[in-house]
Amino acid sequence: MLIKKNNLSKGDVINIKLISGDEIIGELVDQDDSHYELKKPCIVVTSTEGIGLLQAMFGLDPDKENLVYKNNHVITMCHAHEKMREHYITVTTAE
Repeated sequence: MLIKKNNLSKGDVINIKLISGDEIIGELVDQDDSHYELKKPCIVVTSTEGIGLLQAMFGLDPDKENLVYKNNHVITMCHAHEKMREHYITVTTAE
């Protein structure tokens, strides 16, 4: 069986769809055959005002620690489209 490698690189802002149904957006820090490590991961939510982002774990200090998602919990992933990427950067960048 031919396995296609993804075209994701460290520093890319990506979206991951988990087997739980949650969609996560974050900056890719590391990946290998077993996991994806994301900096400042957020869950994508919808509301009447549009797309919103919630911190993936409320107990996480996103300035000190990243989250790791195991490959067997990931259904699919992609680069975040430009508007989503811009929103993520705005929300996660301290002023």
